Amino acid sequence: MECNCKIKREKEKQDKEALELADHVRREAKIYAMVNKSVASTISSVQSSFHRRHLPQECIAFSSPEGRTLFTEAINSSNNYMQIYFPLAEQFITQAEPAFCGLATLAMCLNALQIDPGRLWKGPWRWFSEELFDCCTSLTVAKEKGISMSEFICLARCYGVLMEKYRATSDFSLEQFRNLVKRTCATSSEIVVLNYSRQVLGQTGEGHFSPIGGYHAERDMVLLMDVARFKYPPHWVKLSRVFHAMQRVDPSNDLPRGLVILKEGAHAAGCTSNERQLLLCNEQLEVPVVPARRQCCCSSSAVAAHRMADPPL
Repeated sequence: MECNCKIKREKEKQDKEALELADHVRREAKIYAMVNKSVASTISSVQSSFHRRHLPQECIAFSSPEGRTLFTEAINSSNNYMQIYFPLAEQFITQAEPAFCGLATLAMCLNALQIDPGRLWKGPWRWFSEELFDCCTSLTVAKEKGISMSEFICLARCYGVLMEKYRATSDFSLEQFRNLVKRTCATSSEIVVLNYSRQVLGQTGEGHFSPIGGYHAERDMVLLMDVARFKYPPHWVKLSRVFHAMQRVDPSNDLPRGLVILKEGAHAAGCTSNERQLLLCNEQLEVPVVPARRQCCCSSSAVAAHRMADPPL
């Protein structure tokens, strides 16, 4: 009787071990299948992703031998239309999101012009970054669709930035554009921001924002400091080609694109002299400051004021 019980226990033990082994094999097979699926998905994602784009022939990479020659010639010319390059180079950034070209360009330019946002960035520091541009349009929408030239202007206005704006309409000439480029590139206190069609330049994508970082008079070329550096490097391109790229209509508003000239000397919108003094005192005492109150220029009162002050775009 004892022998039968012992045999039974041994059989039950063997059956249990067999079940555990089978369960272990099934788990291992499941894990193996999941790993294979993950690896396949990763490989597929990598294969459908991109590491930069090649510039079209009409565009000359800034760091290429020809691009370096253009820079050297432009900076050593008697006119020297490269004055704006240095403050922009100090603040050159890569946009944080694929559709943040407008926000990144604006942040880069306002920091280059040493404009105080009157709002905290991080810690006690007041500094422009893309996430500070949270009016005129939501960051969620901007992340998905980008911003238009009108929204770019609105954001600059909300921070009290002085500017000129030009749509590339039929009454805006190539010569007028060239004169504006020469004027602004010969100083470090004004920056031309272009809103243009990439397709006209032979590039992928459509609407884009880039600041002009210099001008080569003899070759009639501008240096575009493209903030989508994951895609294209800074590059030289013919001024006439850029002019045509600005004339392309923006389908979001059926208006031609154009340019905005941002100017040094602006203050954060909504800051009174007393508030600016408070900001200065807090900075000296290393005490964090509160964000400055400001009114979006899309508000009804602000829109009415702008209509009185400025002609329509």
